[in-house]
Amino acid sequence: AVVSTQSTGRCSVVDYAGEILFDGYVRPIQPVTDYRTRWSGIKPKHLTSATPMVEARKLILRHLKGKYLVGHDLQNDFQALNFKPHPALVKDTSKCIALRHLAGLDVKRKPSLRLLTRLIRGKDIQSASHCSIEDARAAMALFKAAEDNWEDQTNPFLDDSYWAHLT
Repeated sequence: AVVSTQSTGRCSVVDYAGEILFDGYVRPIQPVTDYRTRWSGIKPKHLTSATPMVEARKLILRHLKGKYLVGHDLQNDFQALNFKPHPALVKDTSKCIALRHLAGLDVKRKPSLRLLTRLIRGKDIQSASHCSIEDARAAMALFKAAEDNWEDQTNPFLDDSYWAHLT
């Protein structure tokens, strides 16, 4: 049987102003069989001196625990880090209906970070290669664009994910 897993190869954390709090390559526990360079921007040379996953996780979680977490399509990142933040602290731009309205998109389809950034900020990202710092800053800029209307989307208490940590 072939088992496919994803892991974190690079992690970038920025603050509200877009300043870098953490940026580093992460050496996965399992050997890498497909770097997916086109999407990840990661090449074998990046992981030769990368921080081991166990150590990197500790460093990264210091910046995340108890904070509002802004990003795009974050569930895979959280899964790779084995991290379950409280849903009320997660501001995922891929799920934000206000951003879809701002971009003039169908509210039922989940847009890419690249598309939202182009339509709302008028900026092209991920053109040459993928950069996690660029993605983190783009997600923060999108959050700021919809921040005043963010909570108007749904009542979090009615969302099953709000209560998931209790089960």
